[in-house]
Amino acid sequence: MKAPAVLAVLAACTASPSETAGTASSSIVLVPDAGRLAVVDPDQGTVSFLDPDTLALTGQVTVGGEPHDLVLVAGELWVSTFRGGEVVAIDPVAMAVTRRASVCSGPRGMAVAHDGSFVAVACEWSGSVMEIDPGSFAATEIASDLVRPRAIAIVGDSTFVGEYTGGDVIELAGGGARTLSLVPEHAPYRAALEHMTANLVEAILPAFGELHVAHELVNHTGDASEVVADDYGSVLDGDPKINPAVSSFDLACQPTGAPVLYARFDGSSRAASGPVALAALPPHYLLVAHVSSNSVAVIDTRASSPDTREVASYAVGAGPSGIAVDAANARAFVDNAFDGSVSVIDLSWPLDGATAPRYAARQTLVRAQAPVYSAAALAGRKLFYDATNSHVTPSGVLACATCHPSGGDDGLVWFISTSDIPTKRRRTPNLANAHTGTEPYHWDGQFASMADLVHGTVTDLMAGDGLLVDGTTVQAYIDEIVAPPVPPAGDPAQIARGQAVFASAQAGCAGCHVPPLGTDGKRWSVLSPMSLSPDDAVTETNTPGLEGLFLLAPYFHDGRSDSLRDLLTRSDAAAHGGAAGLSPTDLDDLVAYLRSL
Repeated sequence: MKAPAVLAVLAACTASPSETAGTASSSIVLVPDAGRLAVVDPDQGTVSFLDPDTLALTGQVTVGGEPHDLVLVAGELWVSTFRGGEVVAIDPVAMAVTRRASVCSGPRGMAVAHDGSFVAVACEWSGSVMEIDPGSFAATEIASDLVRPRAIAIVGDSTFVGEYTGGDVIELAGGGARTLSLVPEHAPYRAALEHMTANLVEAILPAFGELHVAHELVNHTGDASEVVADDYGSVLDGDPKINPAVSSFDLACQPTGAPVLYARFDGSSRAASGPVALAALPPHYLLVAHVSSNSVAVIDTRASSPDTREVASYAVGAGPSGIAVDAANARAFVDNAFDGSVSVIDLSWPLDGATAPRYAARQTLVRAQAPVYSAAALAGRKLFYDATNSHVTPSGVLACATCHPSGGDDGLVWFISTSDIPTKRRRTPNLANAHTGTEPYHWDGQFASMADLVHGTVTDLMAGDGLLVDGTTVQAYIDEIVAPPVPPAGDPAQIARGQAVFASAQAGCAGCHVPPLGTDGKRWSVLSPMSLSPDDAVTETNTPGLEGLFLLAPYFHDGRSDSLRDLLTRSDAAAHGGAAGLSPTDLDDLVAYLRSL
């Protein structure tokens, strides 16, 4: 992977275990000075304040823009609004917004320097990292050209940022950058992990003198050195294609040698899917929230094998997305995003590592929220994320959201070969382009409806039987909740010129990518058959929508193009409009327009 554009490459990591770690953000935060618990409400665009003892709602503050992360900064509570592109400061005592600033496209994770001198913000959609001065609230870009950065942490003078669909952690320090690979260098307990791909970095946490990263390891290329099942849901225990993982590094950026895996898929309570949040529990334990298995695992960072790494697991509400632990390490508070609840976990039991008990959370309370989406859409979201429904997948390995997080995409090209599906390579599509009216679905237009697509995926890929699975609710979820990413700001004049080129007869784009949905619902032979390998062969491809195109590289059904310019001009796509014959200026304008969609 190339280094971020504005930085040189570091020769070595600059952080060290003796340096002080800053505070990382979460979707739920305890505010000691106010005696309150704060939690985001992404659907409502609000931040709720709760009594930590009773979980009773004591107030709400409207911030807008789909808030996701919270962090305390010098007595203020800062919230990043993912779709609003802002960081908003709240007085947690008065429960009122005090200031707000536009910072970037897709601000998500935040981290406060240990001395409070700055706050770093990971901007997923603009591929950048911003530093915000707490006094002036001014934002300065310190890195760009990252791959969908989402998670972020600060240790000493180093800022560590995780690439959500890039699968790396980048250390930024002193004007330089260094890449930390999350693929294990040595995994004697499962050697195939050394050949897999890391992806979906959701959380980075400095704790116990180490850096811990929640992510996935996936076998998507078909060439990992082990025999795995021919689908994604039924696995030989310990050998799934998709693995929840927590990697650890010392603060000189060296892997600790601890196992990255902790889950089992043998029908026991240790199945886990979708690690999205971390919290520290001294002296050496981590709490890991799993959005698709509705659980929180306790793992021992000093364990020497995956079999001894998980020491407990808790059942919580739907869609756990953040964790906060109180100062006494006696209670953990879990934000369950999909049912608007908070679960309280009692941590006052001995962690001896002898067993891996499964407990119910001590208390889960749903707070009253103004309805925003239909009951069908909310049910569709729960179904889409649910890895515990045996009719969808019998082993708890994955959910629809594993490959389509937030209804989007995982950025990968998957090698698919099952007893029911001929061998093929396919780029994961973003479902913001699968709203009602864009049928048929899949690259080859195989499915006439979303219900058909859900049933086919469940039965052919996820080892489920599809019984009692209402795929129509998934269409409601996509129509009402799934939205395309917000593109970074571009040159309005150039975008307008590019739109005119797009509509021109010479470019020939608008004839197939028909506004407003970006598709004519037809299938076309776009790529030369001579350029397709047997694994990529497809007679005709469905015209895809163009929402969020700036973020969807690699392009084409088999991911053969790494850039929009290559997609438009490659010689084996002669039937793909007339963009290859445009002047360099018109081509630049067209790319700018496509990046604005």
